[in-house]
Amino acid sequence: MRIIILLNPTAKRGQARRRLERALRVFREQNAQFDVRESQSSQHLTELARGACEEKPDLIVSAGGDGTHHYVINGLLKSEIPLGLLPMGTGNDFAKGVGMPMDLHDAATALLNGPVRSIDLAQVGAAVYGCIAGVGFDSTVTRYANEHARWLKGSLAYTWSLLRCLPEYRPQQLEIIADGRSFSEEVLFAVVGNNASYGGGIRLAPRARLDDGILDVCIVPYLSRLELLRWVPRAYRGEHLHHPRIKYLQARKITLSAASRMELFGDGEFLQELPATIEVLPRALRVIAPGY
Repeated sequence: MRIIILLNPTAKRGQARRRLERALRVFREQNAQFDVRESQSSQHLTELARGACEEKPDLIVSAGGDGTHHYVINGLLKSEIPLGLLPMGTGNDFAKGVGMPMDLHDAATALLNGPVRSIDLAQVGAAVYGCIAGVGFDSTVTRYANEHARWLKGSLAYTWSLLRCLPEYRPQQLEIIADGRSFSEEVLFAVVGNNASYGGGIRLAPRARLDDGILDVCIVPYLSRLELLRWVPRAYRGEHLHHPRIKYLQARKITLSAASRMELFGDGEFLQELPATIEVLPRALRVIAPGY
């Protein structure tokens, strides 16, 4: 078996190289041939993935967190080569979504023996994402977490950033068209999910499945600060849909637009400013999914 491993050396606060060795020991024990290639930047990951596809290995492995996987899958579009995920980030929601063990020894074993499944991706312009994209207060928090909270782990980074951004947040008018259905209202934020969770386990799209050919939309209206603080723990458990004013729907094509400037983030990475159209790409990626 020939494996090309694409490593983000900055993952897990720069501990990636050391932590990867735990997985490499498994590959050596199983006599798998592997080649580790380190990225120099986010876009370099996409370039490495495209180059790896041309070499036609048996498996391409993305070693990092959700951001790493985001840039790798953007280099694997239209490829039939399976993707394997080594969970080496702080959140690892995409790896959890396909049932990958969080222990690197177990994950490496699963990559050698696990089943290959075809899963959906969400497309925005020329880019794709695997987990969840968000606009509004969500994108403000995500940008703050990316720039100021990389030292925190998973959901702690999101929660800390939320609290830091909370005093200045304002609702914004958002226009949403989902498979022909139109919504226009002041929202705190809205997300479009392919996977159930993001941000280290925040289950904002709890009914989402990676292989159902559809995207899940959660629209969160204006909430007072006290309401928001009460609501956040429920979102971690996926129980926030009981709130009477939250809208949740499923669609294959969603268009988001706003009169004011709003940013769209997917997999924790900046995608583009609104307007944006998001469409599902059914069964667009082959991935090792041992527990899905």
